[in-house]
Amino acid sequence: MAESSKTTTSQRRCKLFDICRRKTKVGLLEEDQRGRRTHENPQESRCCADTTYENNQQTVRLNASTINVQRWLLGGNMHSSCANDSQQSLGDETQLDDFQEPVHQEIWLGFPNPAQICYMNSILQSLLTLRDFISDVSFEEEAWGSVPGAELIKTFMDIVRCHHSVDLLHKLQVLFSFKDVISVHAHEFQDISQKDAHEFLTSVLDQMRNLTPILSQTAAVLGTIYSCPIKENLVFKMQNTRTCNSCGLSSVRYEDFTNLSLNLLPEASVHEMLQDYLKETELEYRCDCGANTSRQQYNFVTLPKVLILHIKRFRFTPLLHLVKLSHPIILFRELMVTSSQTNGWYSLVSVISHLGNGGHTGHYVSDGLHPEADVYDPGDRWLSYNDSIVTDTTGATVCKNRKKTAYILFYERQI
Repeated sequence: MAESSKTTTSQRRCKLFDICRRKTKVGLLEEDQRGRRTHENPQESRCCADTTYENNQQTVRLNASTINVQRWLLGGNMHSSCANDSQQSLGDETQLDDFQEPVHQEIWLGFPNPAQICYMNSILQSLLTLRDFISDVSFEEEAWGSVPGAELIKTFMDIVRCHHSVDLLHKLQVLFSFKDVISVHAHEFQDISQKDAHEFLTSVLDQMRNLTPILSQTAAVLGTIYSCPIKENLVFKMQNTRTCNSCGLSSVRYEDFTNLSLNLLPEASVHEMLQDYLKETELEYRCDCGANTSRQQYNFVTLPKVLILHIKRFRFTPLLHLVKLSHPIILFRELMVTSSQTNGWYSLVSVISHLGNGGHTGHYVSDGLHPEADVYDPGDRWLSYNDSIVTDTTGATVCKNRKKTAYILFYERQI
């Protein structure tokens, strides 16, 4: 038994190092291998010292306080809770497979996952689908490139630049550098346990927005004006109107959002869930007239270039157990949104899905518009990003297969 274990460990280690040594070109799978996925996570643990790896005579140093690569390479359990739960009941979803050497290609759009970071990988892949947003971030490099406190944007752009790279170890380095920077102000992401993708996305967007004051000051010194890419692409304003049921007195408040969280309505379309969010609801609120109930309603004041919608698939039971809701929804490719100023026509460009039944376990994947296609592409080309494995798919297939698992939707405005 021990000898068999040693053989398996040796084979795994040799296979991975062979990939790194030959700088394998990893990317889209051939037609006969689509659907086979790999998952490369260790169990939760931490190393105590920095670990150094050699890759084609280039040394890459990773902070081992946040990455367990050493145990991964030396034969740790390749399946974490991130994969185990999702394997049990994927339904229409593609099953996860054991470690295998990917197919050789000219580019590799995948991100490695040695330490339960599928939540981060999926968020990054969806953000990279937003080309105007990425272009706007890059355009402001004169400002954020000269500010020491703008490490978040710098590490994000490092990820953008290495997205097509086949250098696995370099990708690991930039991914965990980005995670470390996020964790400075969001301590919940410091360890290597599974996290919620929506919470991570919100933290990333908020932290980038919070850099606006210092970057605006820097731009002014340089004789330019800083335009926040988050504000320009993702932020929208909503009006919250509260009306007393007794005296009819109304109060209006305006709020900025980067995404909306919609209640999951079984068998409902995204449009219907959005309308449910916008409908008038009853609210317990004590008015000056003495009444205790009011009505509240949200309305769009402005519309973003990219509308991010979060489907609330997790809820707490009366006993405070977190459970997942796997009810199907209808994913329409197009979405009409109305504001007080104008109407907006949106097209679906990316979907983040949570696979598995558990409230605390599972696996995140991202599907997005192909980098070489647009929403009018006659071939309807999309890509599925499952950590290091990237496969061809279509938008129609995504809308069909992700009905029960769609968690975060990215809609890009066309008109």
